[in-house]
Amino acid sequence: MSGREGSRRVQVFLPWLALVGGAGMSMLLNSRGSLLPGWLMGALLLFFVRQQRPWVGFVGILCVNTLATGLANLEVFPGSVAGSFGMALGGALFMALVFLADRLIVGPRASFAGTLFLPAAMTWLEFFSSQGSPFGTWGSLAYTQASAPVLVQLVSVTGLWGLTFLLVWFSSVANWAFEHRDEGRRVLPGVAVFAGVLGVILAFGALRLARAESVGEPVRVAGITVAGEVASGREAGLSRLIQGGSFGDEDWRAFAEASGTVNEELLRLSEREAERGAKLILWSEGNAVVLAGQLPALLSRGSALARERSVWLGMAVASFEPSEERMLRNELILVGPDGNVAWRYVKARPVPGWEADHSIAGSQEVPVLRDSSVGNVGGAICFDGDFPADFADPTSRGLELLLLPASDWRGISSPHMRQAVFRAVEQGFSMLRQANQGLSVAVDGYGRVYGELDHFTAEERVLRAELPVGRVPTLYARIGDSVGLLSGLITLGWVGWAVVRGLTRRWRAREGIRAQPT
Repeated sequence: MSGREGSRRVQVFLPWLALVGGAGMSMLLNSRGSLLPGWLMGALLLFFVRQQRPWVGFVGILCVNTLATGLANLEVFPGSVAGSFGMALGGALFMALVFLADRLIVGPRASFAGTLFLPAAMTWLEFFSSQGSPFGTWGSLAYTQASAPVLVQLVSVTGLWGLTFLLVWFSSVANWAFEHRDEGRRVLPGVAVFAGVLGVILAFGALRLARAESVGEPVRVAGITVAGEVASGREAGLSRLIQGGSFGDEDWRAFAEASGTVNEELLRLSEREAERGAKLILWSEGNAVVLAGQLPALLSRGSALARERSVWLGMAVASFEPSEERMLRNELILVGPDGNVAWRYVKARPVPGWEADHSIAGSQEVPVLRDSSVGNVGGAICFDGDFPADFADPTSRGLELLLLPASDWRGISSPHMRQAVFRAVEQGFSMLRQANQGLSVAVDGYGRVYGELDHFTAEERVLRAELPVGRVPTLYARIGDSVGLLSGLITLGWVGWAVVRGLTRRWRAREGIRAQPT
């Protein structure tokens, strides 16, 4: 085999290797080590597409990404194999269509301005899908940068969309530089433009963190989860319910009795943390479970505890009404030091599946109690935190402390906690997130961590922190999703211009043929 033949084989082989590498990177996007995959995945996939005929690139990305994401989904979204791969196919189809549009409209050897099309299109796709998807912003590329606090500060200006744009723009610029590598120094100005923008973003994030002072007076907070042996009977009952098992009257009585043991432990631990100086206590999502008729009694006991110990108590309660098809009411009740209920919030966005099918969904309006002794305090529950727009509502403006009880599982514990922290940085509020089967965290409006707890390694699932409570002004709180909307306008305008240009060329070609003498 000659050197030339070997070189040709390498050139044919490399794009396919890049496709496999890009798919492998996509499987790491929900892991703790997602930082580099977030930058490299798009660059590798785009390299493959640019080296192939358009439809070969489309089919390649569709098939390989469906397989890779489907395998990753098996852990992230437990359930049927068909469901995991069905969701993967939907996401891969939209991604493949965006890459196909880039290949047809921009293509290899385009000008530097052409590097802006793919990031605008991908950003718009993320924004658009988040508006209608039952999973909200889950899967946004921006979340891969959670371990880089300097970069995360960008979301205080642009929301997720600016960070997604930056990551995809890197992919586009890297491929543009490779395609024009034979032009030498002519490539440098374009690379310098991207490097300059990235430098400004990094400098902004570093300066914002360096100059950040305490956001407000510290409040001693405690998050409580009761799990393990004491909760085994209750967990077995919940598991049976979710799997569709039938419950008779005796089954419900046994379930309520097992749940009562957990509720007693929650009250005991709450009183202990109050004695140790906690001013605000939060239970994890649905950690207290009662039948609907038992809720007033539990609430009365929580109110008495809060009044006697002069604490704020966030009671996260799952109440069941066995006679109803939508039997579950997943609720967060904030009780003040005077023993009165400050507000009640019912989970607005139950997780698709069993919970959504059997829950009473509440209002998406975040409740906020203003001018309390712990600041302007509001609440949401777990999955609600994946929808940024819910926290941009006028009623939640001025929010200084968000209580976010959660219940996860091992496959999503790390990414779901990271996603919640983005809400704090976007809007500039402090947040206490107490998670059953997940990662609990207390952060301020810069995303700085004041306390964290891993459910799977801690012997006692109690998070304690001195959490500064206050609000950090952010531009995103004022402009909202403008960057996502602008990306959509740019994409649609670019596609429209390409269509008109293509039709004009065809018309001129036909007119030229007609004008030729016969």
